[in-house]
Amino acid sequence: MRIPVILLLAPAVALAQAPAPHISFEAMDHDFGKIPAETKVSHRFKVTNTGKAPLNITRLNPSCGCTSTVVGKWTLAPDESTEIEVTFNPAGFRGVSHKSIQVVSDDPATPTATLTFQADVVREVMLSTDSVFFQDVTRSAPRKASVKLTSGTERPVAVTEAKAPGAPYLSTAVRPEGNDAWVDITLDGRKLPAGKLLGADPVFVRTTNAKVPALTITVQWELRVAVTATPARVAWKEPAGKPLKAEVVLRQVDKRPFKVLSAKSSSGLLTVDGLDQPAGPAQTLQVSFSGDARAGLYTEKLVLALDDPDQPELELRVAADLR
Repeated sequence: MRIPVILLLAPAVALAQAPAPHISFEAMDHDFGKIPAETKVSHRFKVTNTGKAPLNITRLNPSCGCTSTVVGKWTLAPDESTEIEVTFNPAGFRGVSHKSIQVVSDDPATPTATLTFQADVVREVMLSTDSVFFQDVTRSAPRKASVKLTSGTERPVAVTEAKAPGAPYLSTAVRPEGNDAWVDITLDGRKLPAGKLLGADPVFVRTTNAKVPALTITVQWELRVAVTATPARVAWKEPAGKPLKAEVVLRQVDKRPFKVLSAKSSSGLLTVDGLDQPAGPAQTLQVSFSGDARAGLYTEKLVLALDDPDQPELELRVAADLR
């Protein structure tokens, strides 16, 4: 019974000692250093088969939109070398970027090897941010933010113009600082359009740099709610043919006195009582829906004019499901 066991083990020992390929690299990482955003860069990684059998490189998997290819042979005899070329397009990148390429082969010990590279993408002119957010804006006070334009070269950044066409509530000023420059953006809440609670506007910046002649900064703003309504929305689900009423309480967030000047309704079926109250931190209104309304679904709104400087209007949604 022992002889068959020895015969079965012999092929396994021979198989374990069979020659195999082995993939080796002269270097597995490369640093491009600082590169301009407008220029593609390339590097070649040297790869060698240090094994005892032919090595087959079967696939290259880049981690990004960069390109990679084998320069020379995809199959290497023992001690034979080739190169893998990697090309990186830095367009759309800023700052230090780390990328990788997976090299797939039939090396039994290392079927997948990873090559890495990095680059510090430098633009001729770089914005500290391309979006400015103004939150909790009041109509009684201006808000200000600053965006820095940094030079990626030794040449100074010269801004010739910064403007927000179609947005009279936005103004700009330019300040040089060494090779860099600042664009100061001021939002004047007093000039914001009535009835509009939020918005987004572009600020166009022009420079003397031939490669970066124009940049855009997006300014987003949102008004602070000064007067709230309780409930925030009036809704009824009732049989048709009877008048409907609801009480709505308006409150000034900072408890400043205010008045409701008028109410504009989207339908003659909808009316408001209680507009003649004296100024106070709260106002109580009666919203009525006419009993003459026929069965159906109604979606209406009330626009209330207020004398509050931070919120001249308040829109109240009203819905009625009459059966």
